[in-house]
Amino acid sequence: MKISASISMMFREVPILDRFAAAAKAGFDGVEIQVIDEGDPVEMAGAARAAGMPVVLINLPLGDLFVGGVGLSGVPGREMEFDEAAERGLRAAGILGARFVHIGPSRIPSGHGREECLETYRRNAASALDLAARLAPDAVLLAEPMNRVEMPDALFASIDEAADMVRAIGDARFGLLFDLYHIAMNGDDIARAWTSHGWLAPHVQFSDAPGRNEPGTGSIDFAAAFALLRASGYGGWYGAEYRPAGATAAGLEWIDGMRGIVA
Repeated sequence: MKISASISMMFREVPILDRFAAAAKAGFDGVEIQVIDEGDPVEMAGAARAAGMPVVLINLPLGDLFVGGVGLSGVPGREMEFDEAAERGLRAAGILGARFVHIGPSRIPSGHGREECLETYRRNAASALDLAARLAPDAVLLAEPMNRVEMPDALFASIDEAADMVRAIGDARFGLLFDLYHIAMNGDDIARAWTSHGWLAPHVQFSDAPGRNEPGTGSIDFAAAFALLRASGYGGWYGAEYRPAGATAAGLEWIDGMRGIVA
C-alpha cells in the first residue's frame, strides 16, 4: 500500500522544504502538494529528491477559491486566468514529476447557470490537456467533487456529478479523484460510489469525517472502505489529505493499521 501525505495540510510545524524529509521519517511513501505557491517548484523538487519522496499529486493554482471566491476551473469570464494558472501549475508538475494534477474546484457564480459553467469547465479541461501534453506529458489530470455541506455552490457537489464530467471528456489522461471525505460528508455510501465510479478513479484521497482530521477521529469505516478498494483491484496511491488534530507526528498511529488492511 502506497500512502502519500499532503504537505500543504500536514507537517506544517516545519518549513515547506523540510516537510518532505518529515513525511519520509514518519513512514509515508510520497507527498502531495495542494498549494504549489507555498514554495519554489525547483527547490521543492530538490527537497523531494533528497528525501527520496516522489511527488504524487499537485493542484493547479485555484485563484480566489480559498478566500471565499468562485475559483477558476468552471467560471465563465475567467478562462484567461485559468489558462495562466494551468500553465504555471503544469510547468511545476513537470519540474516536480507529479503523476496527478487536480484541476481544482470552482463555485457556480451568481448570475450564471450550471450548464454554462460545465461548458466552461469542459473547455478549460481541454485547454489544460493540451498544455499538459507539452509541459507534463506523463501527468493525468483529475476532477474532484466537493461536498454540499461545506461548498453547496460547488460546480461538482457529488461524486456522480464529477464522474459525469470525466465520462463526458472521455480522455485517458483525465480521471476522477475519489476522496472518501467528501463522499462521506455528502452522506453518500462509499461502497456504492466506488462500485459505480471507481473504474474512473486512478487516485484516492482520505481524511476522516466530520472534522477532516486523521483516521480514527470521525465515523468513516476505513477498514471496510480500503478492503473494498483492494478487493476491486485498486493498486494506486492512497493520499492522506487531512488537518492534523494536533501535532502531525502525534497522530500517525493509524498508518500501520491501515497498511494491514490492504497488505
